[in-house]
Amino acid sequence: MVNEIRDYDFDIIEMTKAGWERINGVKAQFIAGFAVYVAAAVIVQLVLGLVFPQGTAEAPNLLNQQIVGILSYPVLMPIMAGIMMMAIKHSRGEAVDFKSVFDYFHMTGKLALAGVLIYIFTVIGIMLLVLPGIYVSVAYTFTIPLIVDKNMDVWEAMELSRKTVTKHWFKVAGLKGLLSIIMFIGAIALGIGLVWAIPLMFVTLYGLAYPVMFEGEA
Repeated sequence: MVNEIRDYDFDIIEMTKAGWERINGVKAQFIAGFAVYVAAAVIVQLVLGLVFPQGTAEAPNLLNQQIVGILSYPVLMPIMAGIMMMAIKHSRGEAVDFKSVFDYFHMTGKLALAGVLIYIFTVIGIMLLVLPGIYVSVAYTFTIPLIVDKNMDVWEAMELSRKTVTKHWFKVAGLKGLLSIIMFIGAIALGIGLVWAIPLMFVTLYGLAYPVMFEGEA
């Protein structure tokens, strides 16, 4: 069954090592896909910023910043879904092409709604003593690929992601934390390390963890 909660387990370090081995030959595609995402984010925020001024560094307009962020979802979420799907397809032995980041705009409504709901629940969780927000941000990690890959409805995907992640929440959080640290180190090293860190993030989370958690594949 598509919405079955599977038994799974993994070792954080071993999965990260496996991800490192699997980025050979596909780094350029992931960097190109992520560059598309960043360029789209900059353009969208500049355009929306004309309507919703975000203030200055000394006096930011926090409300407008949140509005711009949410209104950017219809453009950014399909692109992010495309990058995630590149990793999933790579894990299945399929060809990876960065142009596939444009393949999911027909699902804009569902993806944008998922982004908004995750954002709202995370903010509410943070307001409730922070920890619930951290839980939610990790629990909904796989919502987007489940919507695209399994053609699930938004709430169905959110719940399957949450329930599956919760079985080993600390391991998933630890994996995301380790990959985030690697991303940070890559960024401070003049950004050069991101050539490896960005593909590693997507390949490990969505090319390795996702199949183990939702398809029962090692």
